Amino acid sequence: MSSSTGHPARNSGSAPHDAASGSGQGIPVAHLLHEGLPRPPSGTPSDSAAGQPSAAPQWMADPLPPEILRALPGWGDDLAACPGFVPVTVGGVPLLAARPGMPAPSESSAASPFCAVAGPDAPLPPGGAPAPSATGSAPPSVIICGPCTSSLDVAHALAAAGALPEWGAVLAVSQRAGRGQLRRPWESPPGNIYAALRLPAAGVFATETAAIALGCLFAESFAALGVPVQLKWPNDLLLGDAKIGGMLIEEKRGVVLAGIGINLVSAPPLEALRQGWAVPAASLADRDISATPLTLWRHLVEGALFCYEAQVLRAGGADFVSCAEKHLAWVGRGVVVHGGDVGDCPGRILGLEPQGGLRIVISGREHILRSGSITPIPS
Repeated sequence: MSSSTGHPARNSGSAPHDAASGSGQGIPVAHLLHEGLPRPPSGTPSDSAAGQPSAAPQWMADPLPPEILRALPGWGDDLAACPGFVPVTVGGVPLLAARPGMPAPSESSAASPFCAVAGPDAPLPPGGAPAPSATGSAPPSVIICGPCTSSLDVAHALAAAGALPEWGAVLAVSQRAGRGQLRRPWESPPGNIYAALRLPAAGVFATETAAIALGCLFAESFAALGVPVQLKWPNDLLLGDAKIGGMLIEEKRGVVLAGIGINLVSAPPLEALRQGWAVPAASLADRDISATPLTLWRHLVEGALFCYEAQVLRAGGADFVSCAEKHLAWVGRGVVVHGGDVGDCPGRILGLEPQGGLRIVISGREHILRSGSITPIPS
């Protein structure tokens, strides 16, 4: 990891201004949380769910000075092109805008039959601005915060304050009470991606195929970067037979968020996973793939947004289930089904049905799974 000794730019006594007003310094690469985000009076649900002690930290999310962020794994490289930071306020939330020294937008290309943003010859671009969206709009906003309860908690709070637009995201450097599927605790050491992405609260993301659509978009984005990620139904990301990430969609008060975790440099050990239910976890670094949190996140979201806009806003709709089925893991292979409506039993995956349920053959009969978990039978 490389780091930078650059200091944040000083504002010569001028008052913080709103990011939307325009400062003439280019589109921010990201915003850093400048002051701690207060906890709700009653505490956050994720604290108690993860068994946190009653003497909880003061903040839902800690402030994040640039010098602290630069010292964390991968983040120094991410901010190498951002020599200065400008105080701004968005929705009344004090932030620091990281301004690029020299914006370098790149062009998009449709390299896959469904939709993609780059060819496979450059697996993980090491910097520069992500591609513009299909409608030519500015890149989605990214707000980076220090240690927090969970990125989902922070994103809900920022959305309520008007500081997180659709396709905007929160990236947490670590989480004290991250949560996964069924609100299971999620270990969150620094160096990985712990994100909450705000999705449109309409269209496909307001249906039961929301998780499948999101999985399709991110699998396509990874494929465009040359990383052959597969989808473990219903919402995990695999490389080979190892889990490198997971997704969780959560709706509150009309705001739809996707919690997305991706293992860049570390992964939970096997003994920390549910025995018999979970596949082994791995990181991208374990697979000799070098990536840093902000750069990878921006490319993934820009790819997902470009694909979504091209297929939905321009083409009038998209068959996200068929797209996701292209990336579905273990099709035709024997698996064990855990939980759900069929109990614990072996089966064979056929594919997906139109509403995103898993088509699986058990004892010679086809079943549709809408809940439960699957693990492969060793070949």
